Amino acid sequence: MTPNRSTHTTALPASAAGTSRLPGSTASCHVWALAPLSRPSSWFGLLDSTEVARCSSFRQEADLARFVTGRVLAKTALAFLVGSGPEAVRLLARCPDCGGPHGKPRVLGAAEGWELSISHSDERVVVAVSEGVPLGVDIERFEPWQGSGLPPEYDLVLTAAERAALDRIPQERRARAALSYWTRKEAVLKATGEGLNTPMTDFSLSGPDQPPVLLGWHPADGGRPVPAIADIALDADYHAAVAALGVSTVLPTVHESVELLPLLPAGVSAGGPAPDRLRSRVVRVLSTEVPRTPDSSGARSQVTALV
Repeated sequence: MTPNRSTHTTALPASAAGTSRLPGSTASCHVWALAPLSRPSSWFGLLDSTEVARCSSFRQEADLARFVTGRVLAKTALAFLVGSGPEAVRLLARCPDCGGPHGKPRVLGAAEGWELSISHSDERVVVAVSEGVPLGVDIERFEPWQGSGLPPEYDLVLTAAERAALDRIPQERRARAALSYWTRKEAVLKATGEGLNTPMTDFSLSGPDQPPVLLGWHPADGGRPVPAIADIALDADYHAAVAALGVSTVLPTVHESVELLPLLPAGVSAGGPAPDRLRSRVVRVLSTEVPRTPDSSGARSQVTALV
């Protein structure tokens, strides 16, 4: 997503305004990652009428596939967590600026009370969910940069202090380190609900080789939220991060998408793929960077994609 050149700061959404961090508090979030589903129109049976209508606005099949995959994955993941079917989960998206059916979705129906964020980049769609904790997730594909310095779009991302931190990193690692800033910052703005209406240069983060921490907003404003941030390791081609409001630490656990298959109805619409025809492939083993306890057998440690 291209950063905004705006120089003003958008007023905080009601969900983020006044959100304070509880010292020592921890939030768990659940993450699933998929490659975009093939034949996206065959999954319309899991979308509501507003979502289906929105599908007609996509001119490119790839954009349609990413949108449908995000909705299907989100509803099925939430259903898995609350013990319902995906058809019982509804997502309401309404832009606070124009009132259109886009923006951060709100969870209704069987999973009401859970918070959700969706992101996609090229061949990955990522969904992060948490119970009662507003959060944002971002994923970006790494593109090698052959020029000097950094790509020009980073002028809209990095503060002077962050550029100085990158200058101390060897050139061969600098582009990846800069992308860590990008994903962490976009996750923060998605968590607060501001999105890219607020410039990424309005706040500073710790260095890319350090644990991610929001150091401050510019200008300083003690009333603005300070989300907890964590990186999500997927594979070498992608960088991802999650941010959560009102807590000191966020712990992402990446699940296997194959565990969602039993929840998908056979042939969700005419010609739709049946669950037993879906295959999964391992993308990468992920460490959540948290010691596993013996009773945490439900936590998954692999990312898979339905193909």
